[in-house]
Amino acid sequence: MKSRLFLTITLLVLSFLLISPALAAPKVILDGQQLTFDVPPVVDQGRVLVPMRAIFETLGASINWDPAAKTVSATKEQTTVKLTIGIRTAYKNGTPGTLDVPPKIVGGRTLVPLRFVSEALGSEVLWDGKTQTVTINSTSGVKVTVHIIDVGQGDAIYISLRDHNDILIDGGDNTQGSAVVSYLTNQGIDDIELLVATHPHADHIGGLDDVLAAFKVEAVVDNGMVVDTATYRDYRDAVKAEGCPYQKAVPGQSWVFGSYALKALGPVRDHGDANNNSVVCLLDCGEIEFLFTGDAEAEAEADLLGKAVAAEILKVGHHGSRTSTSQAFLAAVSPEVAVISVGAGNTYGHPAASTLQRLKDMGVGISRTDQNGTVIITTDGKTYHVIAKPPSMPPVINKSSPPDESVQPVEPASTGKYVGSAKSDKYHLPSCRYAEQIAPENRVWFSSEAEAQAAGYVACKVCGG
Repeated sequence: MKSRLFLTITLLVLSFLLISPALAAPKVILDGQQLTFDVPPVVDQGRVLVPMRAIFETLGASINWDPAAKTVSATKEQTTVKLTIGIRTAYKNGTPGTLDVPPKIVGGRTLVPLRFVSEALGSEVLWDGKTQTVTINSTSGVKVTVHIIDVGQGDAIYISLRDHNDILIDGGDNTQGSAVVSYLTNQGIDDIELLVATHPHADHIGGLDDVLAAFKVEAVVDNGMVVDTATYRDYRDAVKAEGCPYQKAVPGQSWVFGSYALKALGPVRDHGDANNNSVVCLLDCGEIEFLFTGDAEAEAEADLLGKAVAAEILKVGHHGSRTSTSQAFLAAVSPEVAVISVGAGNTYGHPAASTLQRLKDMGVGISRTDQNGTVIITTDGKTYHVIAKPPSMPPVINKSSPPDESVQPVEPASTGKYVGSAKSDKYHLPSCRYAEQIAPENRVWFSSEAEAQAAGYVACKVCGG
């Protein structure tokens, strides 16, 4: 009897385990987008822990890892937080506080308490126990967010302004329409106040018919060119079906949204060429300005010299082609950050080495969608932050905290079996060709693979770590 009862209970337990879904890892939503981690978040004693490097870089903080002390320091703007694996005491700008759950190593990776690090870096954190979802709002002081969406070899730029005013400049090619729609949907937009098609090339307007079908669009602006292509006809028919006001861009006109304005600067004249006839526009956010150039080349750039084109952020023309971003134009814009929308391994050779060199010679920070994915820039009208993944640039550029060029980097002692970069999450054998490319001041040495993994690094797929 007892054996039969034991067998029955065992079968019931097994049945429960088989039909019950496994407890899913908690979801983390940052400013409307669900984050993904190579190691899933866990719940420990009611607190959500997430991979250290991923969350700090996503929140725009620079990281300093001390493997000997097993301590991480993360800095964003004027705030520095410090945590140690296994220790409940954490510090914010030197002031100690007590954690409910300390950082710990799970599956060979360092996990840190999500609420503490997010709130310490100025974000609002909300927890929904029913859906196991953490919602982080890091944009409480942000007035404008510009998303240079990764659409491969093409352009798609989403501008989010206060009071639910949304602007879309271009929409990638025909294969990217659904991806652009999905991205905009995930941002929670209800409609698009202004849609700008810079010029009728497929890699800029191909996805716009999908966008027009998915969202209510209040107004459409383009350069007025008519071309005989299927992609252009799809775009034109979608605009007609939308029934919204349409106009040709005229230099000097502005679209005003509260205290912000998008100003058309070009095309100044008809070049008879789609690229040089691109709609060029400037977003005025107060003390911070963005210049969007479509595929404008040197001829169209020359028309803008002597006009008010200065901007902190430049969306580089024609995907970084050698025929764009001339030295004279670059000097007139004088950007601090340049973003290149370009596809990985494209057959055009974009971005050109000469264009990259001109930007580097001027000390301009460069971010590329082929290396960084979607690049997001936020501003309160006085300062700005560039959020991008490594390796081409640090995760955040803060206008209010320029680098101290008087400080000369010191190369760390090359003691260790493995080396990583402070600007990447990969670790390598010192003989790996990628290890040799790491700048001396960015090298981080580890005595073992376990130590590298505990610091949030993963093995290089080329050398195997």
